[in-house]
Amino acid sequence: MFSRTLALTFGSLALASLSLVTTAEAQTRMRFQGMDRNGDGRITREEWQGSDRSFDVHDWNGDGVLSGNEVRIGSQRDSRWEDADHNPSWRERNLSWTRSAFAALDHNRDGRLTPNEWHYDAETFRRVDRNRDNAINVNEFLGQNIEDDRGDDFDDLDYNNDGFVARNEWHGGTQEFNYLDKNRDGRLSRFEVAGSSPSMTTYNEFQNLDYNRDGRLSRAEWHWSNLSFNAADTNRDGIITAEEFDRAGGSPGTVGAISGQPSAAIAGQTIRVNSQTRWTDTGITVQRGDILRFQTSGQIQLSDNGSDLAGPAGALSRRMAPDAPITGVFAGALIGVIQGYPAFAIGDQSQITAPVSGHLFLGVNDDHLPDNRGEFVVTLSVERR
Repeated sequence: MFSRTLALTFGSLALASLSLVTTAEAQTRMRFQGMDRNGDGRITREEWQGSDRSFDVHDWNGDGVLSGNEVRIGSQRDSRWEDADHNPSWRERNLSWTRSAFAALDHNRDGRLTPNEWHYDAETFRRVDRNRDNAINVNEFLGQNIEDDRGDDFDDLDYNNDGFVARNEWHGGTQEFNYLDKNRDGRLSRFEVAGSSPSMTTYNEFQNLDYNRDGRLSRAEWHWSNLSFNAADTNRDGIITAEEFDRAGGSPGTVGAISGQPSAAIAGQTIRVNSQTRWTDTGITVQRGDILRFQTSGQIQLSDNGSDLAGPAGALSRRMAPDAPITGVFAGALIGVIQGYPAFAIGDQSQITAPVSGHLFLGVNDDHLPDNRGEFVVTLSVERR
């Protein structure tokens, strides 16, 4: 009896020790381990080393703490795309990384996603397309045991706005960092992470969704819920025409295509766009098709060189900034972004039409912001469509 009891005791101790080791190993393998100062396996906002936007990207359940699957290596968000009625945004840009989500996007059923099947941001496509063959296979999509930090975009990661992502700003794995660091300089440029990005001023959301280019959207081409599809399909014929799409306000977004109730027009709101801040929140949510009217004044300095100046249209010298958010637009020009979509040029234009629905931010088209000086003063009016 004594031997049996002793054996059981030692066995219990061994199992307890194994449990402790397993827990310790799990903690050492958690995401963002270096930020977990108190070793409790969770990351609070106070412990977070990065931007608030980046924290929100990783806080999948929005409880203000990163824990559970949010810090488990190899886990990906499952946002139940079948029920989602909102545009991919900086908070949920990576949709749902599941086999069912892959199948829903793979319109021609060839086992890979090409750019015309991808309806989300181009930067995530580039990050997930690990072998750079301009297509995403199912293994790349699922991303199991790959720490490529696909939820964060370049601006989320570039915490100090110097135009590069240093190793201490990167939230993914070392192997994935090295893979993106093509020139092996120990930091990631915007081009290495996001590629080149022209202005999205001419973006057509309906055409982007219309995979077979027949001028209408079937349920298979609609990447949101049955409820929102039926709300847009006003004549109940099982398809959404371009006219129905426009009347619904585009794809379901923060404005709410289901209710169809646009918010009031905005007249003469003043926004000060600091040239050292990547994106300035206007506090305005726009709808696709809204007319945005700008009156912009001011001049900014783009470097320590006192003659390196820019007005709203861009650098007076007409120079470019090679790693700025938009290629082919002068350095320092006034630009905008609607959350979750590429940036678009504004410059000295007096008005533009909102290409999509969402929250509007303004900024300057420069790659290195810390040495900038000055601001643009923008008076913005919104004429609802």
